[in-house]
Amino acid sequence: MLPAAASAWAPADEASIHPGVQVFTDGAQCTSNFVFQDGADVYLGQAAHCSGTGAATDTDGCSAESLPIGTAIEVTGASKAGTLAYSSWNTMAAKGETDPDACAYNDFSLIRLDPADVGKVNPSVPGFGGPVSLGAPGGLGSTVYSWGNSSLRQGIRQLSPKQGIVLQNEGWERDYEVPEPTESSFSEPG
Repeated sequence: MLPAAASAWAPADEASIHPGVQVFTDGAQCTSNFVFQDGADVYLGQAAHCSGTGAATDTDGCSAESLPIGTAIEVTGASKAGTLAYSSWNTMAAKGETDPDACAYNDFSLIRLDPADVGKVNPSVPGFGGPVSLGAPGGLGSTVYSWGNSSLRQGIRQLSPKQGIVLQNEGWERDYEVPEPTESSFSEPG
């Protein structure tokens, strides 16, 4: 049964599936982004390059190869694999996209979670105070937050959050050049 409202999601402190969990596609690992629901299914977002078949440096979504829709994706905290349900890279390839900004900056895909795992999901991002709405694009000097999760960090949560300042907008002004912070300024919620 799918949650009909935010109160039906798993409690945030008990949810094993949430924004920021690791996902594994054909040996590659990535960090999930947000939780999405279309009324019939629940999805985790991830970058489309996470299901790319080339090198880690293959970031042009119009020329890089990608795994097909339906590919199994292991989701940390889930009892069953999810499936690749949408990939901007696959869609751009099918439509013959050639716009350089679209090719470079359209990097999004969705993982459909197995219905058996929906009760383990909470879409909130408590450490960042939301989400409660979509933010407006930030201008130069605005604060940007990110969360990265990798086995290379050996489970040390303090290494996952990052905060930076926008130095330059690129592409569709949806891609930001942010200096790598020297230390995290986040604290654990709660």
